[in-house]
Amino acid sequence: MVFTRNGRLEKSVAIGLASCLIWLAPIAAANGQEQKTPETAETQPSVWMRKKLEYSRNILAGLSSEDFDKVAANAQAMQGMSRFEGFLRGKMPGYRTQLEVFQDANEEIIRQAQKDNIEGAALAFTQLTISCVNCHKQLRAQSKGK
Repeated sequence: MVFTRNGRLEKSVAIGLASCLIWLAPIAAANGQEQKTPETAETQPSVWMRKKLEYSRNILAGLSSEDFDKVAANAQAMQGMSRFEGFLRGKMPGYRTQLEVFQDANEEIIRQAQKDNIEGAALAFTQLTISCVNCHKQLRAQSKGK
């Protein structure tokens, strides 16, 4: 472990460890599931997508109740996951562009939540949602060979 002079775990190390746990939790959960047929697997969201959907639902719930801490925490968790997923899928044509739009919108959600700006956070969440739709549209087109 890395400690500061006063014996506390450095913040960056703690964030790194938390990020690793966030990334590994969906994988561990998926390991206990039965293998799906290819047809079913194609129609089911990936482990990463299920986790991002959970974070998105929590952001929406936070926006609905003006719980800015909940909004920021879930956007930050999603940010870490998208960076990791970007590393894995980053070479796919067009994906990098969609990922940048997603990450910009996600960062704006965090900024606006930290300012307790409900309108700004809601607008950024709308932009994030649009980036998700556009990215999945592109991924479906790529999988069909278009």
